[in-house]
Amino acid sequence: MRAQTPILIMLVCAMVAASTLPGCVTTHTGAVNNSSKTSATVSVRAVTKSSADGNSSTARSHYVVTIGSTMVNAESASTPAELETGLMNRTFLNENAGMLFVFPTEQKQSFWMKNMRIPLDIVFITKDMHVLNIYQSVPPCTADPCVSYASNAPIKYVLEVNAGFSAQHGITIGDTVLIAPAS
Repeated sequence: MRAQTPILIMLVCAMVAASTLPGCVTTHTGAVNNSSKTSATVSVRAVTKSSADGNSSTARSHYVVTIGSTMVNAESASTPAELETGLMNRTFLNENAGMLFVFPTEQKQSFWMKNMRIPLDIVFITKDMHVLNIYQSVPPCTADPCVSYASNAPIKYVLEVNAGFSAQHGITIGDTVLIAPAS
């Protein structure tokens, strides 16, 4: 029994940490009357398939983000290093691909395009899974200081996609968002 104690402690710690650390995706289900249930989904599998730019990725999770009838295959950014780096220095993003930033807490966020090589749409998504605001066709920053693109209220997620993607697919403020682990 003594040898099993560290394993039990690790499992309990992992369960507690999973509910509070980045990488947990909170989804809400329920009727319009605000009687919703909340559940947390944690993806712990390592991904070795291609990343959004066609280069191999490390152990990042992938999600399918659905906005209206539009589906985006999104690589996740949830660790501090991933949140800071995002799509920096990428030269290509597949057509229906993107990056989903998952923040540990809901708060106002701002993004810049430093070290970006391609223009993007930046979609801010609230904790209750709605599009809060969209910055369309944001160009890469070519000189310091870089322009900052901020959410106008607290958010939990940001989806970056190719420039023009939001307009092309009719994504608008208030649209409902679904986030599910990719299979």
